[in-house]
Amino acid sequence: MKELPRERTILAVGACGGMEGILEMTIHYLHQREAFGKPLSRFQAIRHKIAEMTAEAKINRVFAEHCLDLLAKRELSTADASIAKLSSTEAQGRIVDGCLQLFGGYGYMEEYPVARAYRDARVQSIYGGTSEIMKEIISRDVLGK
Repeated sequence: MKELPRERTILAVGACGGMEGILEMTIHYLHQREAFGKPLSRFQAIRHKIAEMTAEAKINRVFAEHCLDLLAKRELSTADASIAKLSSTEAQGRIVDGCLQLFGGYGYMEEYPVARAYRDARVQSIYGGTSEIMKEIISRDVLGK
């Protein structure tokens, strides 16, 4: 039980890496793929979606690194580790889903890494404690038992 905050922080960091990796692949794809005679990266709706997902990924990265710092100082609380895991793994699911959408039909083809990232992201909110367990831990810390 003493190692759960450490495990959850590691899972949060992994989720951040997953978000950053799939965003990088998607951005590359959006520069290459064209529709209506211009790269997908030039469409405002797509640009705004990438901006939203990038902001979410960066915010989660900052908190995960904060938790790593607390862990190194032996000051990381179970609640903070649970917040990091809950937020980052749920964000990873949303971001991978958004990236898959931007790939269109190619997103389901095994040749594209976004299909694998989509499958891999789903389990993140399960192991190390489900999102529902993280919410219970956080709520107990905030509201008491």
